[in-house]
Amino acid sequence: MYALFPIFMSALQDKHAEVQSNAAYGVGAFIETATIDASPYFGDVLKALFPLIQMTDNTNNARDNAAGCVARLILENADAVPLSDVLPAWIGALPIRGDHLEDLPVYDAVCYLLKNKRSEVEACLPALMAVLKQAMSDPDTLFTEESRQYLGSL
Repeated sequence: MYALFPIFMSALQDKHAEVQSNAAYGVGAFIETATIDASPYFGDVLKALFPLIQMTDNTNNARDNAAGCVARLILENADAVPLSDVLPAWIGALPIRGDHLEDLPVYDAVCYLLKNKRSEVEACLPALMAVLKQAMSDPDTLFTEESRQYLGSL
């Protein structure tokens, strides 16, 4: 598994959106399942994901998978993510539009940030609430039961 991480990181720079999308998912899966502290890699991961998060379209779900990867970083170790810098771009890439399996980590991460009253969220709260309203009204959006209940109570 760990031998694949550098391959995924390199593939985030590939010229093909499908390869980038798969790489973003692979990096996120690595972070989610790593048995080591992967937070020293977060800076490099975020730099590599930024162009995907900023995409104006969602070709081959690259933006969705990048957003899911960022969510997994937040869930793994939010203190290792420069939230003030990351949240505006991440929230701008939401809601998930194609790969709704990425909804699960994304809205779990949103709940984590809100429940833990992360101060960095306050500046983004209007945009985040607009995303949540849109996501909650979309029948294709997936939520864990815990996230659905928490977000529904806001």
